[in-house]
Amino acid sequence: MALAISTEGEQVLATLSGELTIYGVTELQQELLALLAHPQVVLSFAGVTELDGCAVQLLLILRMEAARVGCHLAFLPDNSLLTEAWSLLGQQQLLVVS
Repeated sequence: MALAISTEGEQVLATLSGELTIYGVTELQQELLALLAHPQVVLSFAGVTELDGCAVQLLLILRMEAARVGCHLAFLPDNSLLTEAWSLLGQQQLLVVS
């Protein structure tokens, strides 16, 4: 799992790639939570090749924490694995094009 970060003004774009699974979410969790110090964070999943339930759980926790700290967090609908997972959970509203 790789995380590439770019900043444009107050907005941070974090692009995830590789396998987003139980085997890497612990390390990724701290990196993602640290991004919530910014007012706006957009997550791209374009390069994600695998997504499991632990990763989805991490993303839901990240969303709740972003709301708690006042960070606007958006998930780009740029990967069918993520859009399918959100659809199965009835959470399509979490996919926002920023």
